[in-house]
Amino acid sequence: MAGGLGAEVTEVCTVVIETTKAQASTIPRIVDDLCLACRKCQARDVCRTKAILQIDRGEPPFIDASRCYGCRACIPVCPAGAIVVEGA
Repeated sequence: MAGGLGAEVTEVCTVVIETTKAQASTIPRIVDDLCLACRKCQARDVCRTKAILQIDRGEPPFIDASRCYGCRACIPVCPAGAIVVEGA
C-alpha cells in the first residue's frame, strides 16, 4: 500500500481537453452608452478567462477578444444589459 490509501498507482491516465476560440460573431461587446461603469463589475467577476478589462474606474470596461471564448456568462449578470452579441 502506497501512502496508506489502500491501493497502488500502477498506471497514469491522461486526458486531453481541447478548447476552441470563439468566432468573432459570438464574442459579446459592451455598449458604452448602456454601461453604468460599475465600480465592481459583476460581469468581469464571472469571466473565467479574464477577458473583461477595465482600465479606469468610472469608465466602461471592454472585452479582449483574444481571451474571450464566447461562453456568454457575462451577459445575464450585467445589471445594465450593456453586454450584447450582435445578431443574437
